[in-house]
Amino acid sequence: MPRRYPLFLLLTFMLFSRDARSQIGKEIVPTQHSFGIDTAHKLIIWNIEITDSLKQAHSSFSIRFGDTYKFNIPSDSLSYSQRFQNEEGYALYITQLPVISITIKDAIVNEPKKMAQFYFADQKQTIEQIVGIELRGNISLGFPKKNYDLEFWKDKWGKENVDLQFKKLRSDDDWILDGLYDEPLRLRSYLASKLWLSIHEPYYIQQEPEAKSGIDMRFVEVFLNNEYQGLFTLTEDVDRKLLQLKEPENDQPRGELFKAVRYGGAPEFKKAPDFDNRSPYWGGYEMSYPLVNYKYYWNNLHAFTDFVVNSESDVFAARIDQYVHLDNVIDYFLFVNMLRATDNLGKNLFVARYDISGPYFIVPWDLDGVLGTIIDGRRISTTDDVLSNGLFDRLIKENPNDYKYRLVSRWKALRATVFSNESLLGEIDKLYQTFESNKVYEREGLIWPSDQSNEAHLTYLKDWLKKRLSYLDGYFEKLEQE
Repeated sequence: MPRRYPLFLLLTFMLFSRDARSQIGKEIVPTQHSFGIDTAHKLIIWNIEITDSLKQAHSSFSIRFGDTYKFNIPSDSLSYSQRFQNEEGYALYITQLPVISITIKDAIVNEPKKMAQFYFADQKQTIEQIVGIELRGNISLGFPKKNYDLEFWKDKWGKENVDLQFKKLRSDDDWILDGLYDEPLRLRSYLASKLWLSIHEPYYIQQEPEAKSGIDMRFVEVFLNNEYQGLFTLTEDVDRKLLQLKEPENDQPRGELFKAVRYGGAPEFKKAPDFDNRSPYWGGYEMSYPLVNYKYYWNNLHAFTDFVVNSESDVFAARIDQYVHLDNVIDYFLFVNMLRATDNLGKNLFVARYDISGPYFIVPWDLDGVLGTIIDGRRISTTDDVLSNGLFDRLIKENPNDYKYRLVSRWKALRATVFSNESLLGEIDKLYQTFESNKVYEREGLIWPSDQSNEAHLTYLKDWLKKRLSYLDGYFEKLEQE
């Protein structure tokens, strides 16, 4: 089992002892793993909760990290928004974000996973665990700031996995550390993922109350072999457990999960090529679940795709809701278009079904190239288009079950709530101001400098979003009149 124990300071005991109050302020020794030290950049990041009782304990603090690094800080300046300097020129930042430290002897490669030691610390918990780590991504493999796949192990050989839970995220053994390098302001995928969770829940939530409609994540700060790597998201993975899909019964599949990994025709609903159940790949998809008796199951997904591509108009209109959950499709179409997620209509999505008798539904994935950027971080200022694929095109053309009316009505409902200018711009401002005032951007910029100011990036993002929302309002108004 992973080692878990609460974080505390030596000062904590003193706060509850009247006789010891005169001793407060002589020295604070932060707990192990609650901080990271980067000697190359002369940088220390320390996670601690700054409380009023802590600040009022004494007029000043002497804080010692290890045997070497010492800071003298007046209590009234103890803050997440300050940078503290010591005589040796080291900068200390106090952070509200969890600190992750990873130590590894081997070079981290794309495959296979290599054994490392993982430490996690925030104000509520500390975790120490063996982890298998490898690089992840395609284009991102070329970025100087890497993304990582994590798999927590019971021992150094990785023969048995261990589930870990970080705050309110799910308990699991598979996690992702996303470096956000291609995201100006480091907030787009976080905002997008939180937004999807806020607007959509699985249609079978009553049967499976633990099911999620997509991934959740939290921001963390990462050290690798005592070198500060900057801001990351610790992110859940899309799998059977996240979605709570039905497990096979009598060696027959029930729940299904497919990942669109490339533009091969099927994820875009442009063609339905022949399939081979001996292969994990078909038409641009990779089968994620299930694998039963060493066989893959493409039959049902092929039938769904073939129906969308080749069925007659009257048949399509009469039966499409038997194949796919239309409320899910409506939410996904609106979500992708509001973000202008150009790479998430024929790739970077999952198609799943809860049970063999149920409809398919879509799960978003890899939401970094959104809100006026593409997947390598470059700006794309286009706001006046509508993203689509073969499925969405046919739904609008054939209009089954008043699809267009439901689509427009849902857009209006979202625009009055979570898609409103006030809500969206407010969430962006809130996160930006938190990063700015807590000097997260400052320390990120020490390691990964940007060619433009954060203020310029923020102005572009907000201006782009206002134009995008205005264009889509006009588009749906015209669609309502058709």
